Amino acid sequence: MPRGRKYCLEKEGFRKVLVLLMFAIQGLYAQTVFVIDQLPEHTPQGDSFFLAGIFNEWDAADTNYRFEQGADGKYYTKPKTFKDATISFLITRGSWETVETGSKGVPIVTRKLSFTNARDTVVMQVEDWSDTGFIENPVQRVTIKLVEIPENTPPDAPIYIAGNFNGWVPGDKRYRLDKAEDGTFSVQVPVYWTQLAYKFTRGNWHTVEGKAYGRPRLDRVSQIDADPYREPVVARIMHWEDQSSGLFNPYTLILILTAIQGILLILIINSYENNNRNANRILSILLFLISFVLLSRVSIYDRDVYKLFPRLSLLPDLVYFLYAPLFMVYIKRLLKTPGEKRRRLWLHFIPFALQVLVYIPLLFEPVHLFIDRGLSQLYPSTLYITIGGVALLFNMWYWFNLRFIIARYLKNVEDTYSTDQNIVYLNNIMALKAICLGLWLITYIIGAVGYAIGHDFKGLTSALVDTTWVVFSLTVYLLGYFAIKQPEIFKIHEKAEHETAKLTLNDVEIVHLKEELKNAMEADKAYLNPSLNLPELAQQINSNVHMLSRAINEGFDKNFRDFVNYYRVMDFIDRAKQGDYKNQTFLGIALDVGFNSKSSFNRSFKKITGKSPRDYFNTIE
Repeated sequence: MPRGRKYCLEKEGFRKVLVLLMFAIQGLYAQTVFVIDQLPEHTPQGDSFFLAGIFNEWDAADTNYRFEQGADGKYYTKPKTFKDATISFLITRGSWETVETGSKGVPIVTRKLSFTNARDTVVMQVEDWSDTGFIENPVQRVTIKLVEIPENTPPDAPIYIAGNFNGWVPGDKRYRLDKAEDGTFSVQVPVYWTQLAYKFTRGNWHTVEGKAYGRPRLDRVSQIDADPYREPVVARIMHWEDQSSGLFNPYTLILILTAIQGILLILIINSYENNNRNANRILSILLFLISFVLLSRVSIYDRDVYKLFPRLSLLPDLVYFLYAPLFMVYIKRLLKTPGEKRRRLWLHFIPFALQVLVYIPLLFEPVHLFIDRGLSQLYPSTLYITIGGVALLFNMWYWFNLRFIIARYLKNVEDTYSTDQNIVYLNNIMALKAICLGLWLITYIIGAVGYAIGHDFKGLTSALVDTTWVVFSLTVYLLGYFAIKQPEIFKIHEKAEHETAKLTLNDVEIVHLKEELKNAMEADKAYLNPSLNLPELAQQINSNVHMLSRAINEGFDKNFRDFVNYYRVMDFIDRAKQGDYKNQTFLGIALDVGFNSKSSFNRSFKKITGKSPRDYFNTIE
């Protein structure tokens, strides 16, 4: 057997096992009786009535679904058992030429039913029939010409067209395309409205046309003028949904692997000793949230999974109003920044609670109504668009606030620590979030422009949404990189707190402290300690942290970091000039005098001397 064919069979087998497992979990085997209690007055006497739907491949004359007239004059089917959560169907008189319609013979959208009880009785009324209904205006017919189909189309497979002209019945034999000698296909369809909406299938919605990787495609739409439409509408099918990779494709695999890494990263971070437990506990919750919503988003890309559990499409939305507040709590606990009391933190989660309240009614409505509302992110509805727009503004507000918190921390920490703190990864994550927000904003701008000019940009906006999710998932890879390469960032030390006492210093005290500081730097060489901080230095010279900070600021006109790094740079210059250090690199000397990184050394050297180390020594040689 060819390897590709074997892989397809294995993949299809896995998918069937997965669907059967979901059937077992759901435990849904609805037994239903269908009842017709009203027929059009002009219904031909003696005709039989049938149920045609997804459950019998849209067979318009299936005797297993024939109605029998009861003593009360109504028509009944025998109890039927269905394993699907929702079904679609129509009533016929034995053929698609005699299918039920709306008033005046206009096609109706297929009936849909979601099962809520083990036993249901569905009562229906038929308004009219397609062969007996009267249409006021003549119906224009348009030729659809299919000039290309995928190479993997099964041989001799019938191709149908379903659309708003036949109630979206996928296996309507009236609209099976005829194959010409040149390999093209064509069919004529009636047009009842100015827009003709349609898709191609091979007989049911499992075999509908799609996009690459098994992704569903949007409905085809052609604008039909009032004048006769003489030219055929030319179409091409690029992919069949069931012939593509389906649930497992490059896009979903990225999300799946990211989710797995997120779970592993939780274990890695919490395995570190002496870690920042308060902050990393929140980080673990964030990672779990990301992994959870990514897996939820993957699940909606399989038609069978989505049909059984369509409400899974709501789960990715949890990230909208939950991620930003949690990330803010993580940043504040990581940086030990002063802020609101913990009992007030719940206020940040009110928008998330409101979102849940909005979604709760959707969890209890019939499944087919939920699907029709288009709440899946694949087919955004007005409600989804509104919530997403509010969420965009919500997340942008948090992004700017978090940038301010991080910038303020980096500024204040220079008054306490002599070396850089390992929080560069936060800037990388914030940059990644900025890209996500930018893509999110562009998506809404393009959607708004399309709505304003009456043009459909859903294909582009869908691609932008997918791209945004991929960029968002990179957060986990970024954290994973730093967790492995620089694990110390998850063990960030608590920023030393200054005494809050408002002490004043006179000139004599400042002079005295300046001498003590010079002695500590020049004689004791305290600056050689890479982790030197203000409390340690204050203890070393038997001083008060606040007083020492005031003495450095007022006596030397520097913050603590610049004060210490001045002595490090001077010592570096002295050593670099000596012959004993000629064979040592600049970085090696910089580490010897107390710097903890190349970037910190270069930045401080240029700030103090006005030149880079190499330019400085090239000048004096």
